[in-house]
Amino acid sequence: MDQNKNIPEERYKLEIFVKAKNLKDMDTFSKSDPFCRLLHTIQGEKEKNEGDTEFLKNNLDPHWEKTFEIDYIFELNQKLVFQVWDKNQSAGSEDQLMGQVETTVADIVGAKDMKCEFELKGLKGQSVGTLIVNIDKQPEDNQFLQLSWIGKDLMNTDGFFGKSDPFLKFYKKVGEDWLPVHKTEMIKDNLNPEWKPFQISFRRLCGGQLGQKFKVECWDVHEKGTNNQYMGYFETSIHDIINDNKTEFNLEYQANKSGGKIILKEKKVIKRPTFMDFLKDGEQINLIIGVDYTAQNGNPNFPDSLHAFKTQNGNQYETAIKACAQILLNYDYDKKVAMYGFGAVPHLPNYNVNETEQCFPLTGDFQKPEVYGLEGLVNLYKQTLPNLQFSGPACLGEILNYAKQIAEFNSKKKIYTVLLILTCGQIHDLHQTTEIIAQCANVPLSIILVGVGDFDFKKLEFLDQDQKQLQKEVLTRNVVQFVPFAPYSHSLPILQRELLAELPHQLTNYKSLLGLVPSK
Repeated sequence: MDQNKNIPEERYKLEIFVKAKNLKDMDTFSKSDPFCRLLHTIQGEKEKNEGDTEFLKNNLDPHWEKTFEIDYIFELNQKLVFQVWDKNQSAGSEDQLMGQVETTVADIVGAKDMKCEFELKGLKGQSVGTLIVNIDKQPEDNQFLQLSWIGKDLMNTDGFFGKSDPFLKFYKKVGEDWLPVHKTEMIKDNLNPEWKPFQISFRRLCGGQLGQKFKVECWDVHEKGTNNQYMGYFETSIHDIINDNKTEFNLEYQANKSGGKIILKEKKVIKRPTFMDFLKDGEQINLIIGVDYTAQNGNPNFPDSLHAFKTQNGNQYETAIKACAQILLNYDYDKKVAMYGFGAVPHLPNYNVNETEQCFPLTGDFQKPEVYGLEGLVNLYKQTLPNLQFSGPACLGEILNYAKQIAEFNSKKKIYTVLLILTCGQIHDLHQTTEIIAQCANVPLSIILVGVGDFDFKKLEFLDQDQKQLQKEVLTRNVVQFVPFAPYSHSLPILQRELLAELPHQLTNYKSLLGLVPSK
């Protein structure tokens, strides 16, 4: 088998940094609490919400730390809509749109230093402030630094009644701007803190240029994260700390005044193996498919059903099964795939029950749930449709637990499990689903959720965004990807690209989390 054939790409990413200034105040008795939302539309596809930044309390000149990351597709137009909202923290109250900007990726990438300033426009076209957008475009790299820092004799900004609660912020130089790339945890009441070790890629820290300076600032946390007190900064480079072995840095606070010292306790260069490295080492993909057979899909005997099996080109479920399996079966050593249904009453020849099941093998045999190859999958899907009584509700907990157990069983082998769930999105056990997914960070498992039909997929989007937020907050691993089928139904290659876009990073992140490397 040609291991280079149809490999999900480790592609160019764009990291988008946003800040604003001179925002119009929307509040009466205080200042606005702004956050930024990015809406992204690729030519020929539907608009996608890329998420929100954090909100900054009482701030009309926000520098948001959370960034957006999107794929860079040179040959297609990519529209970006940045919306700035005022966060309303009162129960039952809605956030208020302050203003927005519409532009394209090409506009920003083609600008000097890939930086643009835009006038934010309110609902009536009035100016409500300025939005500044920086883009950093770099290929992924597998060179990382593991760093451990301590502070010594830091400035006390809390006076006689306490001690500083310090944390460090790291910035990369892009053009004339310093862009935030990492923040340590805060250590309470400590002028000689020791922060937890962390890893950061060469690309993220300095664009891969070892001599390029990066900046480190020290701050004291005040008032629940607002009005933090500046304690000083220093600049250095990877070359300085690796080649010249510099370990001690003075915090420049004011002329002739120091904020203390920051000491590099430990440094280590780490080369993380790539997705290709693990494939070459014999890593295999174990594909499991879960299919939604709830009544919400419609009766398959009628042409408007999402499971209509009399259509010439196949229905949405069949197309998504083909798109994912066609790629992943290249890396499955036995080409056997287990396919399960949920949300239906199965009346299969060798498995006939009278109540709704949430995880039943389409073969009807729990001991032999697998079929061989792509043709076997499609035939099994078609053959079982007449023998299923569409019911409900749709619950994902059982099939998630099953996939998790399979992945745990294979955790000592070179087998990575991918659970592909195709559903119209009406999940009734969201809390249980969220809890099970959170348990999967240390398990060799990825979950691809495909939204079929033209329904409200907020619950599926929540599972995807919740995982990404959890990853940022507690340094765990994101295992979920949500893909709506409809925007990509016109092109099988584009659908395949979207379905498998995050899999390479999820696999390598799992290996990195456990310190696993290829044996070859």
